[in-house]
Formats: sequence, structure tokens, C-alpha cells
Amino acid sequence: MLPSSNRGVSEFRQGPNVLVDWIAASVDLPAVLAEQAWPVSIKETLDTLDSSGANALDVALAVLAFFFGGCGFTLADEARPGRFYLWRVGVRDAQGNHVGLIEFGGTNTVRKDGVYTARIELTGNGCRIYEGAAGSGHAKRWLELRAKLESCAGRLTRIDVAADDLQGAFPIQWAISTWQNGGFDNRGQRPKSQHINDFGSGEGSTLYVGTVASEKRLRVYEKGKEQGDPESSWVRYEAEFKASNRKELPLDLLRDPRSYLLGAYPVLRFLNALATRIDVTNSAATATLKSARRHLRRQYGATLNFIVKHTRSDAELATVVRSLTKPKLPDWATTSSGNDWPEILSITTSEAMQK
Repeated sequence: MLPSSNRGVSEFRQGPNVLVDWIAASVDLPAVLAEQAWPVSIKETLDTLDSSGANALDVALAVLAFFFGGCGFTLADEARPGRFYLWRVGVRDAQGNHVGLIEFGGTNTVRKDGVYTARIELTGNGCRIYEGAAGSGHAKRWLELRAKLESCAGRLTRIDVAADDLQGAFPIQWAISTWQNGGFDNRGQRPKSQHINDFGSGEGSTLYVGTVASEKRLRVYEKGKEQGDPESSWVRYEAEFKASNRKELPLDLLRDPRSYLLGAYPVLRFLNALATRIDVTNSAATATLKSARRHLRRQYGATLNFIVKHTRSDAELATVVRSLTKPKLPDWATTSSGNDWPEILSITTSEAMQK
């Protein structure tokens, strides 16, 4: 049974401008299987996982259904050897892209209190799909996940929280100056930093505050450029929080990540004025489309020119181009993407004016 702490969307305080962009947690695997009415002996199931792993895909499917059912996720075709866990099974989206992991198996995964654990993980894209499956009710999704984690002794092991500055009002140079002036100091100590400069290439620069081994690490990077738009001003502030032997991550981080982010980095109090989810989604789609357009011209522009030169009319050109297409659209395409493609927009605008 899910705990009574799942009291509704009104308790969710994430705010419109803060995203959960990565999540990983360890859970009580026997408890998850019990919630899913596992049809065979759970002890025998765990023994098989630890020996041959012959039932790994079945176990992974039960875990997937419990935590992420209804999101359109599927599993990889096979379980592969893991690192800390014996087995890992990839989670895929509808297009077959990697968006997460389910891991289990091995005596090393048993907690000190004897709990046999599994690990679940969603990447940034996985989190967006998880939220999107709820429509406008993304808040309810994270509360539901929190409740499910609580019901099976779940512990967050990593969570990334992000806020987006689409206009670039607080660029990387601001973050660098803030670090230099002590804005990120903690108890008088200045965290280590690393600046990866693209030197104007348009690929995007990144500033890290903290190290890979830190319990918290802030990444400030030019997200729009990373997505493929060298002219974009979009900057993302993304904090990675990790559990350690001396510090656990509270499940309430899923309920109020904004407060946790500001508590860790008070200097980021400008977050209240940043972008909403819809703004971020639109900016990501626009940046990806621009990247696709540049790639098409750079890689296939000469070939397209050859086709244009060797067709005698627009009708012939259209026939040849259509013969090279596939019966599907790219992942980034939306119903409004045509309005962001300059040549398509100019044609549709001209046709509309002539009517």
C-alpha cells in the first residue's frame, strides 16, 4: 500500500521554473515485487538473480511497471552485466532511445539492515517523458513517485535540479565572477571550479562549481548552443546532488526541489524570474530544428543542389525529394515546427497573403 504521505498535488512546491532533470534511487526489491503481486517465491527469484540472472527481464518489467507504468517506456532486449549490481537493463523511449536503467542482483547490493535493493534511474529525457505522460499534471507525477519510493524503503542516490535562463540575463561570465567574488563559498571555503571555454566556436561553454566527488555540484552551461543553436542565449543552471555515507537525500526533494536548490546555492535567488516548462520546451525544439537545418545544408547541400540542377520542374524536384523520404518524422518535429523553418514559413506566409 502507498503511504498516507501522498496527500495530493497541493503539496507539490516545485514551481514552474525548476525541473527535475535526472533521478536515481535504490529501493527494496522484494517490497516492489510484493506490490506487483509477484507470482512465485520472492526468495527463489532473488536466488536466481544472484546465480544465473535468467529472470532478469521479468524482474525489470515488474519494477518498470510499478514506478513508471503508463509512460510508454520499454526495456532493452537483454540484461547486461552491471558494475555495482550484477545486472542492468536499459529503459527505452518509444523511439528506442536510452532514457534510464534498472539494476539489481548481487550480495553487494544488500543494505546493512538486510534489505535487498534494486536501483532505478531516469535521465533528463526520461524525466521529461515521465512528466509529459501526466499532461499538465506533472506535479502529481513527482508526488506519486515520492510515495512509491517511500512505500518500498526508497532512497534517493542522485537527483539533478535545473533552472533555465532563456534570455541569458545571468550568463556564464556572471557565474564565473560570482565564484571569484565568493558567492559560492560554503562556510568560508571556496569550492573548486572548472571552466570549459568554447572560445567562440558556438558549441557552448560550461562552468563547474564543485568536483565529481562532491555531494553537490553546480553546472552552468550554454544549453541552447549545446542543443545546436550557436546564436542562442539560453543558459542552464543545473545542480547535481548525490547521497553519501554521511548524508542522505530527503525524498521531499521531489516535492520541493526549488527550496533545496536555493538552500544549497543562495546566490541563485534570481531563479524565481526564470523560464517556465513550456518556454524551455519551445526553446529546445527551436534549437534542435536549427541544428537539423544546418546539418542538412552542410552534409547534403551539394547533393540537393545536384538534384535541383537535374530536374526540369518543381513537380519533378518534389517527386525526387519525396522518393528519398521515410514514412516518419524526426523526434524533434512538432505540429508547429514548420513555423520555425524560415524557407517553409516564407512560402506558407506568401501563399496566405495571395489568398
